[in-house]
Amino acid sequence: MTGTGIVRGNDPFLYGEKVKAYLRAGARALRGENEYPNSRVGWGGLCVASSLPL
Repeated sequence: MTGTGIVRGNDPFLYGEKVKAYLRAGARALRGENEYPNSRVGWGGLCVASSLPL
C-alpha cells in the first residue's frame, strides 16, 4: 500500500485528528469486551487494513 496519505497528493489533509478517526473507524472488537471505548482496551484491536480508505 504505497503512495497513501499525503504522498502523491492522495489526501493533502491527512493529519493527526483525521488519522486517529480512521484508526478508530477500523478498530475491531475484542473477545470479552462489550463496550467501546473503554479504559482497558480503548477502541479495540488495531486493524490498519480496515482503517485506511483505498
